[in-house]
Amino acid sequence: MAPAAHVATGFGWPPLSGPVAVAVVATAAAVSAAAVLPRDTPPPRPPVTAVRGPVRSPAVVRPLIAMVSAQLAMVAVMTMTPLQLQSHGHGLDAVGWVLSAHMIGMFALAPLSGRIADRWGPAVTVNAGLGVLALAAATALAAPTAHTSGLPAALFLLGYGWNLVFVGGSAQLSRDLAPETRSRVQGTVDAVVWSASALAGLGSGQLFAGGGYALVAVVGGVLALCPLVLLVPRDGR
Repeated sequence: MAPAAHVATGFGWPPLSGPVAVAVVATAAAVSAAAVLPRDTPPPRPPVTAVRGPVRSPAVVRPLIAMVSAQLAMVAVMTMTPLQLQSHGHGLDAVGWVLSAHMIGMFALAPLSGRIADRWGPAVTVNAGLGVLALAAATALAAPTAHTSGLPAALFLLGYGWNLVFVGGSAQLSRDLAPETRSRVQGTVDAVVWSASALAGLGSGQLFAGGGYALVAVVGGVLALCPLVLLVPRDGR
């Protein structure tokens, strides 16, 4: 972020246009790559009524609740962290460092999450992810200004907790859904989960304005813990 901002300033552009320009180039590269992917004949499309039943089943509702809660907690804290850093006088270099730790947690350790799901099952993976998200929120609450230690650790944990929930929830959907409806149901779940990002982005701004970064962290932790309470099996296991 900081080098891109420096280059943008050299062209006489606003500094923040540099990272945006990098995103534009990366998106163009992704579109170009997608354009040359091999085409497959899509499978027959199941009727909508064949999808409604699976979406309402516990096999879908449970991972869906966990994934939405994880998305809300992750996006809320992540979105306000750059503002928290800026409000304490840090520039794009600190923001880039903290968010890089977050992105490593979100994506780089996905193979490890997959091994955990294979070894101990999707439900354990999801629950572990929710616990890591709560730990991330507590770390952010305890060290809200530590841009070289506390916040990078908190954002890394925030990303990896989300990854565990997302991989575990996706694994559970893949395991429990019939092949003929799996893609449509997973698409519905993804639409709900990613739409929750918009809600988290809007809500986190209001929380930050009303109670600061501490309130955002507390709400993020509560959101992470809620599914652990709501999804406890009735037999007490």
